[in-house]
Amino acid sequence: MIGRHQGGTTERGKATGKTVALAAAVGVLTLTGLACASGGPRPGEDARELLRLAGGRDPNPPRDGSELFRVDTVDAPAERTFGAARDAYSALDIPFSYFDEQGLRLGGFVRELDELDGDAPSTFMDCGRGATAEQYADVYNVSMAIGTRVRSLDASTSTVETVIRARARARDVSSNLIRCSSFGTLEERIARLVEDEVG
Repeated sequence: MIGRHQGGTTERGKATGKTVALAAAVGVLTLTGLACASGGPRPGEDARELLRLAGGRDPNPPRDGSELFRVDTVDAPAERTFGAARDAYSALDIPFSYFDEQGLRLGGFVRELDELDGDAPSTFMDCGRGATAEQYADVYNVSMAIGTRVRSLDASTSTVETVIRARARARDVSSNLIRCSSFGTLEERIARLVEDEVG
């Protein structure tokens, strides 16, 4: 069985007095300050680092939370899940540019994305549209960095977590790069291939 995790918070209780509420607020601010002072990871930092290792050399990577891991749970130990993730990249013809077997991380970089697993780039990402409604993902030169990491939950369960960064540029003119956004389709396909192998 495979399941998707989505970020979010759950409210477990509510403070019922001004003094308690104020104390809680001060506590949150104190913890936040300590986290910043200790150099704790910022949101998206792990994803940016893995994409950098995979070959995504964006001089100004987004820091707006748009590059996040898609997290899927797999009923298999981490080492087995990682082997299946490696095989998924091979099955999709994604060339390896980074491979860390000990850290259970891998990545790939495609300089010119054409079809992937028989599907056009617009299946996986949105790079905008032209005046004729043509999808830039299918007519522009699209480069893609992709990274996957595996994390152990327990002896028989793990997560496969994938993040993508894609950029598009017109083929026949000198123009700026266009930032593309992932639909999550490719990340899901990798998770399904992993599930099929370990299931």
